[in-house]
Amino acid sequence: MLLDDAETLKRIDRLGTLSLMERTPNRLAPPSDASSTCGKPFEKPANVVMGGVGGSGIAGDIVSDYCRRVTDVPVSVCRTLNIPKWVANGTLFVAISYSGETRETLGQFDQARKQGAELAAIASGGELLSKVKNESVPYLRVPAGLPPRVALPELVAAVMFVLGSAKVLENIPRLLSEATKSVKAQIDQVKSTVPLDRNDAKSFAQALVDKLPLLIGDEEYGSVLRRFKNQINENAKMPAFYYTLPEGFHNDIEGLRTLSQLARVQPIVLRTLEELEGQKRTREQLVNSLMEMGFPSVIEFEGSGPDKLSRLLTAVTFGDFVSVYLAALRGVDPADLTLIPMFRAVMRGG
Repeated sequence: MLLDDAETLKRIDRLGTLSLMERTPNRLAPPSDASSTCGKPFEKPANVVMGGVGGSGIAGDIVSDYCRRVTDVPVSVCRTLNIPKWVANGTLFVAISYSGETRETLGQFDQARKQGAELAAIASGGELLSKVKNESVPYLRVPAGLPPRVALPELVAAVMFVLGSAKVLENIPRLLSEATKSVKAQIDQVKSTVPLDRNDAKSFAQALVDKLPLLIGDEEYGSVLRRFKNQINENAKMPAFYYTLPEGFHNDIEGLRTLSQLARVQPIVLRTLEELEGQKRTREQLVNSLMEMGFPSVIEFEGSGPDKLSRLLTAVTFGDFVSVYLAALRGVDPADLTLIPMFRAVMRGG
């Protein structure tokens, strides 16, 4: 089988995306100099807004989803060109741009500064890092040279460090240590050397070939669904969609029967260990309803680990591997991009 042929995988995945992903557990840590570049004690903020798009924004989404039930400080992500007016004194604004050159994030940073927010930044270099150094703004410099979407572990760890410094979260070293162990265990199950008959990520990828992936899951794990969709878009160069529950039961569900008639759709349902008995029954009813609507199958997955951060990151890791295996089955290099660089140039005015 193609996915068990190491030489074929290496020929398609020319820049070694799989290899980088398999080293994720070694990279889930803040920069070694974090205490000196971001050592300034923050006052505990009234709210936190993380500005970022693409892979950088996803890091904020994951941390925001984790924060829902563990802190009394509202934590959100801003992807718009203009930040909300309430981002002001009392807000901690964290600008996240892996390259340090993202136009949207640079603009958000300037607006947040003018509106009086407390500032912090995360980047590997670029204009953002130059700005914060000149203005003595706390920052974390993550390692350069990675595709931004592959740098997720570095970005998540950096965001967690900032929120720990701001007294929004506690026990950051322990949380990252537990997540590292959980992600390593997940990778051991789905890495490229594990054969198809024992590798759920490879099996998922096979189920998605020539299908339209439709991801469905709880709103509190929305970051996993968004990341999975984005990775299918960027790595496998395929469209994919997601919707979250319970909101989807109030609108999306009515359109699914027609969708099953318009395209070859593969529903993918994210289970969560936190679901209550009523939520479990609803999910099971959803799966039954999808089958009755004419979808040939429904496949499910879930995260694992002792806490929500671990479960978010293991579910994300699973989706990442599925997307790269799907790229291999389609014969496309996951690292190759054509339209995204073009539109980045347009945003820069180039």
